[in-house]
Amino acid sequence: MRSVLWYKDITRRECCVIAKSTKDSFVLEMKCAVLGWQHHILQTRFELARKLYNTTLSYALKQYQLMIESKKYRKQLRLYRETKLKVERITHKEKIRLYKKEVDSYTKILNDIRQSYGLTEYGLHAFIKKYQQNVKKHIDSNTSQKIASTVWKAMKTVLFQGKKAHFKKYGSVTSLEGKTNKSGIRFKNNEIHWNGFVLPVLIRKKDLFIEESLACHKIKYCRLVKKVIRGKDTYYVQLVMDGIPLVKRVNSAGAFRHKKTPPNRVGMDIGTSTIAVSSETEVWIQPLAPKIPQMDKEKRRLLRKLDRSRRSNNPNNFHPDGTVKRGIQLTWTRSHHYLKALYQLKELYRKRSVYIKEQHSQIANRILSCGDEVYVETMNFKALAKRAKETKKNKKGKIQQKKRFGKSVGSYAPVMLVDIIHQKLTYIHNQIHKVNTRTFKASQYNHVTNSYQKKKLHQRWTWIENHLVQRDLYSAFLLMNSEMNLQEPNRELCKKTFEKFIELHDQQIERLKQKQVSLPSSIGMKRIS
Repeated sequence: MRSVLWYKDITRRECCVIAKSTKDSFVLEMKCAVLGWQHHILQTRFELARKLYNTTLSYALKQYQLMIESKKYRKQLRLYRETKLKVERITHKEKIRLYKKEVDSYTKILNDIRQSYGLTEYGLHAFIKKYQQNVKKHIDSNTSQKIASTVWKAMKTVLFQGKKAHFKKYGSVTSLEGKTNKSGIRFKNNEIHWNGFVLPVLIRKKDLFIEESLACHKIKYCRLVKKVIRGKDTYYVQLVMDGIPLVKRVNSAGAFRHKKTPPNRVGMDIGTSTIAVSSETEVWIQPLAPKIPQMDKEKRRLLRKLDRSRRSNNPNNFHPDGTVKRGIQLTWTRSHHYLKALYQLKELYRKRSVYIKEQHSQIANRILSCGDEVYVETMNFKALAKRAKETKKNKKGKIQQKKRFGKSVGSYAPVMLVDIIHQKLTYIHNQIHKVNTRTFKASQYNHVTNSYQKKKLHQRWTWIENHLVQRDLYSAFLLMNSEMNLQEPNRELCKKTFEKFIELHDQQIERLKQKQVSLPSSIGMKRIS
């Protein structure tokens, strides 16, 4: 295991990895009209693809094990490790230069050894070819090569990151794609052609975006995607198009759906469940996905139902205190009611995912209608989701819970929103600006007194020059007025725009009071009846 970690250090910099294409592209997704007999053929092909994947991964893992056990590899790895330590310990510049040359030579030898064992993308392409010939009636050569490329991505995590690669379970392969639109899986005349199999594609009438995209852009390749919707397999085709997507228009009138992005600054303070935005024209705060709590209630009900069914059908798998037996192989019996509830739970998760993505896209469009220069704090949401390490006690002497924001981060997916905004900005050749959280301290700074003051998490309001302002909205205001170095707020710019911010801030607070809806506690406003 130790040798693997040292090899990981080598290959991150020196391995021969094909770079990902940096050309602009976007995806058109359309539903396929699949008949009953066509469902059977597609299920057969997806299952054969899974077997090809597992066969190729099994070969790659065996070759990997043989490589790390070979004497030649271990010898070169030991020499590389010793030379690397010399580089870190000495200070003489000339010796460092010579040792670095030796490190490079050992790295090249180790990479040559890896290639000799077929642990490359093209090596896996060559291996899968002979197995593809057995199923060439269903799987073409381009699709099989893409399967091998997927295996290579999994092996890169094993080789270069020290992680594990997992085999695909039955029914877990949900997408297959080709390499070009000239052979294999092809889109032609509103149909999918694949090894003599023709699948009609459903295109809505007068859909300007799809019509213009197909007319103005070239299709790179096609991807077939399987989704389980309401317990049934539904197939979609994703056309990966070359270039930047066109601006969407209203199908009936032909007018643009969204306003043109103006060249203005926008500050965005994103939390685990809410978002606050400040710009020259708008100031607003809202939950990331308002209907998620209702879905969580339904999810808890289904989970309790599944747990009751599991315990009643498998009483011998539990101890008297209700815990699951460990250390022995257990057989679980699933009733028809259990499976029905399980499919309902999966459908709920699918709806949650679609709803969150839809809400995030709407928020992203609203933010970009305010400006194209978006500033946001660098947030480590993964760390926020983890449990606290320190054990603390409250005022009454009781131990506080170590839970933090894992549930909120998992439910509202704030990172997805940042990624969507970044993706939309790349279409106009721009990018999101991430300020340094440690030096900026947006939640502590006061631009009037030019001072920092720590606030507790429950303090959602703060006084700024005789004005009571919402904490998150003020943080967004400071982010909007960031210095170009992204390290601190621009105080002079804050003074110029503060009066307009207060006016828009008060209007937003008044609108929230008039809505008469329940708002998250993190906003700091109770329900107004």
